[in-house]
Amino acid sequence: MEWELRRSRRSRVTDGAVSTVLRDTAGFVFLHDGRAAVRAAAEQGWTPVAAGDLVLVPRRADLTVRGDGGAEATVVELTRPPAARPDEGPLPDAVVARSFGAAEPGMAVLVRGMACGWSTVGGAVRSGDTVICSRIATTIAVTAVRMWVEQQPCCADRWLSSALDPRIGRALRAVHADLTRAWTVADMAREATMSRAAFAERFTELVGRSPAGYLTAVRVGVGRELLADDTATVAEVAHRVGYRSELGFARAFRREAGMSPSQWRASARAVRAR
Repeated sequence: MEWELRRSRRSRVTDGAVSTVLRDTAGFVFLHDGRAAVRAAAEQGWTPVAAGDLVLVPRRADLTVRGDGGAEATVVELTRPPAARPDEGPLPDAVVARSFGAAEPGMAVLVRGMACGWSTVGGAVRSGDTVICSRIATTIAVTAVRMWVEQQPCCADRWLSSALDPRIGRALRAVHADLTRAWTVADMAREATMSRAAFAERFTELVGRSPAGYLTAVRVGVGRELLADDTATVAEVAHRVGYRSELGFARAFRREAGMSPSQWRASARAVRAR
């Protein structure tokens, strides 16, 4: 994975304000303080983020931020080198690395240094500085991807291996982009342009879980985040992650998390209150 830095800036999103901080570009946003929510596509729901989180947009897209109490952030715009091969694999449109600042304090210092405003557009820096800036930006982005993989609800050690097979990567990207769809294994196989049997076998080999098992784990993982950081009801969360009923979501949640959604929410709130 490789990116080049275009520009960076400091941005403040006030409580309740909605701002598109990235327009048709790759990049990342690091929250220095406060709370916010992000959305990488108009049809997707909002994902809550907090101080210390980093949100990477690995390919050209829009990223909208909503201030939930207000937040200060560094916004960095990236582009792919002209000769670079697209290698984002199955990464979703927005990669959220939770507690990036706490887990990678050295990287966080570099991000804060970018807040003063770097730019490689229009000859704003010397040619040698352009290379250095881009190397730093790429290092931060790759570190965020590694953290995000480690934070996945399942299969962290195998998840990126699916990038070795672009067909499986296409299916994973489609699933992450639309969790509310009533996905079947046949649907995923069509995204991968493979037969159902061949897809299921290859998916399980690379990812370490069956397609259906992986879908459940991802939905429950996203549900955990929404329950911990949002005021939505359990029924609303169930709908947002693709379940038609609260009961179906609760059953799947208990199998994956070992407790009910309500118990998880209460536990998360207790931790935050400490």
